Amino acid sequence: MTTIHQVPNEAGANLNMAHLVTVDLARIVTGDSQERQKLYDAATRPGAFFLDFKQSSEAILDASQQLYALSDRYFQRPLTEKLKDFREDQPASSDRGYKSSDCDETFEFADDELFRGDLRLPSILQDESDRVRQFNKLCHAAAMSILSSLSDSLGLEGDGRFEAYHQTTDSSDTGLKLIYEPSIDKATDVVENKHTDSGSLTLLFYEQLGLHVYLPEQDRWDFAAVPKPGCALVTVADSLRRLSDLKFHSPLHRVTQPRDGAVKRYFLSYFLRPSHTAKAA
Repeated sequence: MTTIHQVPNEAGANLNMAHLVTVDLARIVTGDSQERQKLYDAATRPGAFFLDFKQSSEAILDASQQLYALSDRYFQRPLTEKLKDFREDQPASSDRGYKSSDCDETFEFADDELFRGDLRLPSILQDESDRVRQFNKLCHAAAMSILSSLSDSLGLEGDGRFEAYHQTTDSSDTGLKLIYEPSIDKATDVVENKHTDSGSLTLLFYEQLGLHVYLPEQDRWDFAAVPKPGCALVTVADSLRRLSDLKFHSPLHRVTQPRDGAVKRYFLSYFLRPSHTAKAA
């Protein structure tokens, strides 16, 4: 499934690149058996693949470009303005609204608040709320199609299907996150941030090389390529790994940079997480 090749970087050195398959969303939706097998194999190992939206919805490309621009307008404002969007009414484990750390800044739109229509947004984001909802809807539909296909592959039925754990009528920690994580002057100074994701699926859109995926068979870290326009990188997360009785792999990954240089860098990430009632059951 996963092979390795190298590409030269701008400084003349080589970067190890993980070869990840591309899954066509439209073929998954229509039940193409070969595409569904490809999806199942990728979820099993390495637990990461590219998802091509283009034949399913060309709107994803325009929406993602608009959200990159929105991210730039939002995060380049003064810190005092962004701190007004910090949600003091949430537990520390929740990422709704604005948050910051030593290496990044984020703003997360909560899925259940979007569906209910009571999401609180600053004016700079409120002006683009319809576009955010459109992008969120496309990501949610894609994630649910993936779950449905994987449920079919495992012969799951009724309440045992993965979709049953992700009902939009229930509250959850699912959300669309704008991420500003600029590269820094020295690549060797990047803080170690390796982790697996805590939800079921993560859809990640990005335009600059920076995501490292650990491949246990080779015992090495390799860069995931920048997704082609209209595509996203999808990774299996811990909850889906558990729900599948460990059949699916949640890959260890981290954000880094291939070379020295401080530049702006944005990510759009949709985190699909089980509903709170499902986790409590």
